Amino acid sequence: MFCTGMLLSQAAVATTLPDWLAQVDEQKHQQPEQMLQLLQQHRSELANLTPEVQANWYYQQAALMKALGRHQEQLEAAERGLALLGKEPSLLKVDLLYQLGFALEMQTQYQQAMQHYQQGMELATLLDDEKHVLLGQINHAALLSAQNKEQQALLLLKDTYQRAQPLKDAELLAEINAELGLLYASLAFEQDAIGLLNEALKQYEQLGWQKNQITVLFNLARTYSYLEQYQLSLQTYNQMLQKSLQADDKVNLYHAYLGLAITSSDSGNGDAALSYIDKAEQYLPQLQSTSHISTHHYEKALIYQKLNQSSLAMQQVVLAEQALTDESVAEDSPTRLNVWYLKAQLLAEQGEYQRAYQQLTDFVFLFQDVRDKENELALEQLRLGFDHERQLQQNRLLEQDNELKALRLKEAERDRQVQFLWLAVLGCSTLVLLILLLWQLTRKKSKSIATGAEVSGQTG
Repeated sequence: MFCTGMLLSQAAVATTLPDWLAQVDEQKHQQPEQMLQLLQQHRSELANLTPEVQANWYYQQAALMKALGRHQEQLEAAERGLALLGKEPSLLKVDLLYQLGFALEMQTQYQQAMQHYQQGMELATLLDDEKHVLLGQINHAALLSAQNKEQQALLLLKDTYQRAQPLKDAELLAEINAELGLLYASLAFEQDAIGLLNEALKQYEQLGWQKNQITVLFNLARTYSYLEQYQLSLQTYNQMLQKSLQADDKVNLYHAYLGLAITSSDSGNGDAALSYIDKAEQYLPQLQSTSHISTHHYEKALIYQKLNQSSLAMQQVVLAEQALTDESVAEDSPTRLNVWYLKAQLLAEQGEYQRAYQQLTDFVFLFQDVRDKENELALEQLRLGFDHERQLQQNRLLEQDNELKALRLKEAERDRQVQFLWLAVLGCSTLVLLILLLWQLTRKKSKSIATGAEVSGQTG
């Protein structure tokens, strides 16, 4: 739910698909539950299909599991599909790599997810398919945003947005608007975010992609909440809730109830917030994304704190800490920082000032460590930027030096040619003079002979 720009394009298949599989491919975004049933009905035919069509079957299954929030099954389907494909590059392999990366991302395995996204983008670049390259960049940007690297994500999405315009692909543009809107909201550019999210909602409605409409409504409602427009936020969450009920979408029902709970709490209606989060909790087991468990307990702890029920709030904090451990969340993650800070507040409210002080000290040290790492990273990026600029300058100087050497060689060659030309002119001139001289000598000699013969005749 927190990463909207992750929808994948239809798989490219070199062979003809059976009619039922082509139908699944065409309608998987509009009717995921029904298409999953259709796919399962034909599972017995799988062994009779070619390996590539079998791989496409698993791709469709992975895409449907993604839409239904069943990420472990999505991961398994993507792995089986990839295993059926050989080393030959194909867009189907790109789609499966993106599916596998998304499933790993939803289980907070960010490094492995990024590896698969990069493999997919490299393969799409090799195949010269711009749409798939841009889909990979959207995945990459969403992953960066999930790791609180919003500025990097923003630069990447802006590049994606510019490159996508000439393609005029409705699915691609909807994805970019949805992800860019979400990112702008996280960067506190709420008004820009609302415009982009509304545009994405309109595009998804035209495409008939109900799941994506629900996702965008969630992000739109949350943005209204950031602006403290609580009534509008609650209305949008209720709109999302109705769509989720119509689709019997238990995963999005959880997010709708959670959103209603958070907004109700922020607007001062703690009792309604507690009622909504209890309803959300009924659907929590439906989620296969482990990253939501700690967030759920943290949000519930905040609601209890606002209701002045510190003991119940502390119980939720303990559950959140346990979930963070189970999820293998990094020590310096923002979620862990939030949980530690809330725990220090609750300990102080319960009069355990020594423990609260120690907890706050741990929080401050961890927060400072995070800031130091961010500063070190910023300095390293700055240094790399300088090194890159210096290398560029050296390359420019080298190019100029090479150009100068090439120019000198051309001048030397031209001088040599001129010398040859002058030598040729001199040679020709010399030859002409020599011929003239020989002609003069021959003429004088002939004249001398003629004169001698004349004198001899007169004498005789």
